[in-house]
Amino acid sequence: MSNTMKELLEFAQGLEKIGVTDDIASRRIEARIKARELKEKFSALKPMTGEDIKRIREENNISQSSLALILNMTKESVSKWERDEIKPNGAALRLLNLIEQKTLII
Repeated sequence: MSNTMKELLEFAQGLEKIGVTDDIASRRIEARIKARELKEKFSALKPMTGEDIKRIREENNISQSSLALILNMTKESVSKWERDEIKPNGAALRLLNLIEQKTLII
């Protein structure tokens, strides 16, 4: 949390304590802080190579078709990723990163 946001939160909480304002301002500031923390935590996605994707798939004992179904993609897309013809991005890349970190429970 940045010093400015921390100071702003403390100021809002101080105003709340003396009755100048209700808790809406401090709750909004806390929500903004939490959103920033989540953005920092999840914005750094590891790019995936074809070898990475194949390893993830094999570690989870699933076929290309099954991985495609889980990611809401086509089998052809997964195949192209594994051959490094194209790279996964967006939601598919985020899900692949999560699968790599947590493994699948099927």
